[in-house]
Amino acid sequence: AWMEAVANGSLPFGADSLIEITRRTTPAFAPLRFENRFMYMHCEGEVPEPVLEGQTEFDDWRWETIDQLLEEWCRHEIKLPPPIVTILQEMRQHGPDDIHKEERTILFAHGVECIPVPTATLPPATTTNSYLLGLKGGEHILVDPAIRDKEGRDLINSAIQRITKDGGTLLAYLFTHRHLDHLGDMQTLRDIANVEVWASAETATSVPGGISRRIEDGDIIILAHPDGAVSWQALITPGHCPGHICLLGDAGLVAGDMVAGIGTILIPPAEGMMEVYIEQLQRLKDLEPHLLFPSHGPVLALPQKTFSHYIEHRQKRHDKILEIVTEGEGNLTNIANRAYEDTPEAHPVLAEQQTLSHLLAWQRTNKIQSAGKDGWWTR
Repeated sequence: AWMEAVANGSLPFGADSLIEITRRTTPAFAPLRFENRFMYMHCEGEVPEPVLEGQTEFDDWRWETIDQLLEEWCRHEIKLPPPIVTILQEMRQHGPDDIHKEERTILFAHGVECIPVPTATLPPATTTNSYLLGLKGGEHILVDPAIRDKEGRDLINSAIQRITKDGGTLLAYLFTHRHLDHLGDMQTLRDIANVEVWASAETATSVPGGISRRIEDGDIIILAHPDGAVSWQALITPGHCPGHICLLGDAGLVAGDMVAGIGTILIPPAEGMMEVYIEQLQRLKDLEPHLLFPSHGPVLALPQKTFSHYIEHRQKRHDKILEIVTEGEGNLTNIANRAYEDTPEAHPVLAEQQTLSHLLAWQRTNKIQSAGKDGWWTR
């Protein structure tokens, strides 16, 4: 309909009417990076309605003002991709002719800024998402500032300076769990901002210098703001790691390593519990969060679909491993090879580790017995 209107002259259009206002490149944490060009066109006269028939990308449409879009986004009523948010904010403030060309802050939701920190994490991920929670001019906490080098230090330092410049305060660093790609260098963090450190009891033992507040399941974290406080509820969600913390708020769920936007989640045999992990996934799904903010990769806009996939995928493999042992196979390597037949790209060592996690879970529920790595059988 648009092309028709342009062709017959009812929608005046010229090359100078379509203006590129900015470009944004997908951040390093994305599984696929690409450059987006954002265009602006001022239309005069009667503008035709988009026709959705015959295409698959859009479900619905509406005309909307910038103010209305941003107000709905702030109330967590709609979901907007991060670059769209900052572009709309700048258009509201300056108009389309003065959009910043450089990359801006990554806003996954109102009051949820993502700061991808370079870490030695599980490939293909190369960063851990640190989350700055709180509204401009109010109280904030910084989740998983996992800095280990100058680049990470500069990113976190810049974010904290920006908070202060905007009239806000940083209350604490909060760590979701004790894995090294989530714990930052504590001396460096204290040099940047000597604030409180919050963690679960299990994580506290791995934090040099100790913690200021032990986070328990159900704790409410309140971040004050002149226009009204923001609250987050702490959820202890073991399975991936003892004492693992998620944070639930109106904006969504800071999910830590319960799900991933890139790569997969490993359940370490030495400290993880596969059956508990699956139970906790179901618990989080039942809470129906608005969005998912994972520790690795981009924001996940369809939480129910994500949780359903994780639960079904893990449960299917869990049941398959029990079936393989029931059929008489007791060698760990052979069990892993059969269990991961549908995933030939899986690293053999990681496949064996995850298979062992499943076997140990079945052993804890008295379905199978073990006499070591090569001795598994059903009861």
